[in-house]
Amino acid sequence: MKHPIRQLPGRWKALPLIFLFQLLACLAMAQVRFSGNVTASDGSAVPGVSVRLSNTSTGAVTDATGKYSFTANVQPGNYTMEFSGIGFKAMRRAVSVSGSAVSVDMVMEEDVLKMDEIVVIGSSLRQSRKQLGNTVNSVNAKQLTNTGSGNLGAALQGKVPGAQITQTSGDPSGGISVRMRGTSTIKGSSEPLYVVDGVVVSNATTNVTNLNVGSGGDIGTNRMADINPADIEKIDVIPGASASAIYGSRASNGVVLITTKAGKQGQLKVDFSTSIAMNELRKKVYISTYGKQFGSTALRLGNISDGPGNTVTYTRPDGQTRKLSTDLVDVTRYDYQDQIFRTGLGTDNYVSVSGGSEKTKYYFSGGYYYNQGIIRNTDFRRFNFKTRIDQTINDYISVSGGLAYSNTFSNEKPNGNVFWSPINAINITNNIYNIEERDVSGNLKNVEPTRVNPLSVIEDMHLTQAVSRTISDVQLKIRPVKGLNIDYILGVDNFSQEGRNLIEKYPYIAAQEGLGYAASAMVNSFLINNDVNISYNTNFGDFSSLTTAGFNHQYQKITGLFNEGRDLLNGITTINGAAVRLDPRYTDDQRQVFGGFLQQTFGYKNIFFLTGAARVDGATTFPKDTRTYFYPKVSGSWNISEMGFWKDFSNTWFTSARVRGSWGLAGNLTGIGTYERFSTYLSGSINGIATYNLNTQLGNEFVEPERSSELEFGTDLSFLNNRLGIIFTIYDKKIVGSSLLVDRVLAPSSGGSARTENVGNLTNKGWELGINANPFAGKDFSWSIGASVSRNKNLVTSSSQVTPISLPNPTGATSVILAGQPVGVFYGNYFERDAKGGMSLDAQGRPIAAINNPTQKVLLRKVIGSPHPDWILSFSNNLSYKKLSLSILFDGALGQEVFNADRRTRQGVGIGDYSEKELKGELPRGYIFAIYNTEEWRVESGSYVKLREVALSYELPKFAKFIKSSSVSLVGRNLVSFDTYDGYDPETNAAGNASVLRGLDFGNVPIPRTYQLSFRASF
Repeated sequence: MKHPIRQLPGRWKALPLIFLFQLLACLAMAQVRFSGNVTASDGSAVPGVSVRLSNTSTGAVTDATGKYSFTANVQPGNYTMEFSGIGFKAMRRAVSVSGSAVSVDMVMEEDVLKMDEIVVIGSSLRQSRKQLGNTVNSVNAKQLTNTGSGNLGAALQGKVPGAQITQTSGDPSGGISVRMRGTSTIKGSSEPLYVVDGVVVSNATTNVTNLNVGSGGDIGTNRMADINPADIEKIDVIPGASASAIYGSRASNGVVLITTKAGKQGQLKVDFSTSIAMNELRKKVYISTYGKQFGSTALRLGNISDGPGNTVTYTRPDGQTRKLSTDLVDVTRYDYQDQIFRTGLGTDNYVSVSGGSEKTKYYFSGGYYYNQGIIRNTDFRRFNFKTRIDQTINDYISVSGGLAYSNTFSNEKPNGNVFWSPINAINITNNIYNIEERDVSGNLKNVEPTRVNPLSVIEDMHLTQAVSRTISDVQLKIRPVKGLNIDYILGVDNFSQEGRNLIEKYPYIAAQEGLGYAASAMVNSFLINNDVNISYNTNFGDFSSLTTAGFNHQYQKITGLFNEGRDLLNGITTINGAAVRLDPRYTDDQRQVFGGFLQQTFGYKNIFFLTGAARVDGATTFPKDTRTYFYPKVSGSWNISEMGFWKDFSNTWFTSARVRGSWGLAGNLTGIGTYERFSTYLSGSINGIATYNLNTQLGNEFVEPERSSELEFGTDLSFLNNRLGIIFTIYDKKIVGSSLLVDRVLAPSSGGSARTENVGNLTNKGWELGINANPFAGKDFSWSIGASVSRNKNLVTSSSQVTPISLPNPTGATSVILAGQPVGVFYGNYFERDAKGGMSLDAQGRPIAAINNPTQKVLLRKVIGSPHPDWILSFSNNLSYKKLSLSILFDGALGQEVFNADRRTRQGVGIGDYSEKELKGELPRGYIFAIYNTEEWRVESGSYVKLREVALSYELPKFAKFIKSSSVSLVGRNLVSFDTYDGYDPETNAAGNASVLRGLDFGNVPIPRTYQLSFRASF
C-alpha cells in the first residue's frame, strides 16, 4: 500500500515545507523593545514627538520628559526609525536589530515653516506640507488651551492667517462667523465646510428661539458650539479652492478639517482640568443722566417731535418741519445698564482616559461646561462625552470607531435684530422712569407708551434652546500590499434642536407681544456620509508617485415643526391656551450629494511636486440633465533649498526657500434650496373655500450651482538658521460663468415677482502674510512670535439689475448689492461737505443733508461705508522661563464701517451724548432732528485691535507620586479693545452669520471681558 502523502500531486508535496518555513519565520521574529530620549538642540526634552518604525503602524509618542518606549514583533535586520513633531523637521535614523532591545536617541532640528508636518487634506487623506502647492493653515491642541473660551470658533480667533473670525454676539449661546478670503456668495452661506475625523458635519444656524423676529439675518447659535475644544488634537484649514479635488461642490468657502484626540500606545493616562470663569461688561455706552428734558415729562422723543410751550421751527432740506420745544423741565434720569447687566460666572471641567497596546488603543473623555451671560437670566450649558477605539486586526487591516455626544441647553433673550432685545429696551426708552417700581400685585410698571420696561425683557421673556447631538464614525483601513491604502469611512451627524418661547402678558401694554406670546420649534437634522478612498504610493528611482481615487456620498434630511400663538390669559404658558393660533409650519428638506475624484501627485526627490486632480460632483438640488459638474485642480511646489546648489549658496541667514502655486474650481450648494427649482403653490382660503395660490417666488428649472475659480501663488522662506519663517500668498478668486445666484425681480406679466437665477459675478482678490519667529530657544528660556496680516478686496462685478438691490433687515441699515462695489455696502443719504471735507452747517450750526435740488428736495444717496475690513491682523508672543510661561495675543480688523443703529436711537429718545449737548445748549436746538434721518451719521468706523488673550501659566512642582504633571493658569480674554467706536463693541453683527448683511449694530449683546482660573493635571 502506497503512503497517502505520496498519492498527492507534486505541488501539494511542498505544503509541509511551506508550513515549516512559515513556522521558522515566526520563530525568527521576536518582540523587541525600542526606547530612547528625544531632545531639542539645546538639550531640553521634547514631548509630543511621534516615533514610528518605518512602514509599520508601530510606534509611540514622547512623554513630558522626552522619553518614548514601545515594543514590536520584528525579525533581526536593518530598519528605519522616524521622528516627527510639530515645529520640528522629520528625522530618520537607521537602526540594526539583533537583540531584544534597541535604544535610539534623537536630537530634533527646528522647522519654523513646518514643511515636514503631515496635514489633513480631506477625509482620510494626508500629505506633507512641502508636497502641496496650496496654503494649509494648522492649529494644534496647545493653541486651543488657555483661550478663556469654551467655544471652538472663539478659540480660533487670531490663529488662522487670512480668516476673519468674529463673535457676532456676546450672548453665551451667540454665534461665531468665519470668513476665509472674503464673502463668496449672496444668497448662500460664506461659512467654510467643517469635517470632523473625516465626517462632513453641519454648522447650521437655525433660529428656534426668536420665531417672531422678521427676516433679515441668520441669527442664533451655529452648531460648532457643540464641540468641546479640549477634544481636538489638531485643525487643518484649507482656505482656497484647492480643496476642490476632495470636496468639489462644497469647497468654495474653504474647508476646516478637525482631527480629534485618540489613544496612543502606552500606559493608561488620565488628563484632568477644571476652571472657574468670570464674565463682565467691558465698557458701558454713554447714557445721559442730565436732569433736564424738553417740553414736558409726558413728551415722547422730545428731540425730534413737535412739542408744547415755547418752540423753534426748523425745516430740514428734505422738507420735513418740526416745532421743537425749547422749554426745559426737571426730570430724574436712570442708567438702565445697571439693572440689565451683571457679572456672570462659569466653569469648564474635563477628564480623559487614554492608552493602549500595540494593537488596541482607546480614548474616553467627558466634559461639563457652564457659562452665565452678562445679561441677567442668560446662560449656556454643555455636557460632552467622547470615545474612540482603534484596533489593529493584523498587519493589513485595522478598524476604528468614534462616538461624540453633546447635550446643550441655553436660557436666552432676544438678541439683536428686534426692538425688544435687552439692549434695545435700554436704547429706545427715555430713562426718566424707575423701571424697578411695581404695582400692588408685584407687576413691573410701564414706561413710555409702546415701549417695554427693560426689566420685563429680563423677567417675563423666557427663551430656551435644547440640543442633543451625536457625531459618530466607523473607519476601515486596509493595507494589502506596500504602498496601497484602502480607506472606508461611514459617518453620521444627527441632532435635534428644540426651542421654546414664552412672553408673558404685560399688565401695562399691548404692543411688542404685550398680550402674551408662545411658540415652539423642533428641528431634526440627519446627515450620513460614505467615503471610500484608495491611494497608491510608490517610488521609482528619484521619482515618487501618489495616486488617489475616491468616492463619497452624503444624504441629508432636515425637518422642522414650528408653532406660534398670541394673546394669552394670565397663567397660560402654552400655545394651546393662546386665543390666536398662527398656522403651524412644517418643513421637510432631503438632499443627496455625491461625487468621485482622481488625484495624481508626482515628485522628484524632495525638490519638485506636481499634482493634478479632477472631480465630478452632483446634487439632487439641481435638475437631472444639469446635475453633475466638473471641478478640476492643479498645483505645484518647488523646494528650492533641496537642490544641490543650495548647500553651496545658503548660509545661516537664509536657510530655506520654496515657491508654490495652485488653481482650482470649486462650488457652493448653499445658494439655493433643495426644491427652489420648482414653482410651487400656497394653500389659502377665499370666502371660506380652500384654494391654491401660485407662489410669487417662481422656480427655475435651469438653475446651476455657484462655481468659483481660484488661482494662488506663494512662497515659504526661512532665515537665521530656521528661527524666522515667512509665508506669503497672493490669490485671485472669482465666480465663473455668471453663476452667482441672485433673486432677480420680474415683471408682473411673468406671473411672479422674483426668481433665483445665475446672473451675477463676484471677485475676491488679496494676499496673506504670516511670520513665525523663534528669537531665543534655550533650556530655561524660550521666546516665540507669530504674526499675520492679510488684505482682501471684495467686488460685485455684475448683478441682476442696474439699480441697487436692497437687503431687507429690521435695523434700518441701507445694505445693498451694487455692481462695482463690495457685497452689502451701505448705500444711503448723506451730508453736504465743505471745501475741507467737513459737514456743511446752516446758520444755526445744524448739519445739512444733501438733496438733488431745492424744488424736488429728494435726498441724494451714495455708498457711505463698507462692512468689509481692509486689513485683518494678529500678533502673538509666547515666552517661557523654566516652569513659568506667558502668552499674549492681539488681533484686529481695520478699515471697515459699522451701521450703528443704536447710536441714532439713543439720540432720538433723548438719552445720548449729543442729546445732552442739545439740552445744555452746546448744540443748536434741532441738531438731533437735522441728523436723525441722514443715514451717513449712523455709519462709523468699526476698526479695532483687541487684546484677545493673555495667559499666565505655572507648572507646579511634583507634590504626589501619582501625579505626572500639573499646572495652574490665569487667563484674560477680550481685555482691551483699541477703537473709536461709539457703542459697546465694533466686533458685532445683528444679522448674525448672514453672508451679506454685515456690520450691523442693533441691540446686540456686547462681548464680555472674561477672567479664567484653571488647574490641569496628568496622572
